[in-house]
Amino acid sequence: MAYQMTVTLTEEEYEALAAEAAKSGKEPAALLHDLIRDLQSARIERPMTGQELAEQLYHEGKLANLATREPITPEEQAERERLARLFAGG
Repeated sequence: MAYQMTVTLTEEEYEALAAEAAKSGKEPAALLHDLIRDLQSARIERPMTGQELAEQLYHEGKLANLATREPITPEEQAERERLARLFAGG
């Protein structure tokens, strides 16, 4: 499937596009196609976010759970403090 669209450029924008296209011996439309293809490739190759890395490690079995970013309950806080005292030896 192909889509056709009309893009309105200022004179300065078109001149910049045409000049860049001329450097590579291409028509402006061909340069735009190349730029879009490069954007698609860059999206695939971009670095993972912290959340994506955590999810990958979780699915690989290297993390026991994922952070929910929800505040802990008073009960959970009390349990953490109890364990901290236990493991601290007092």
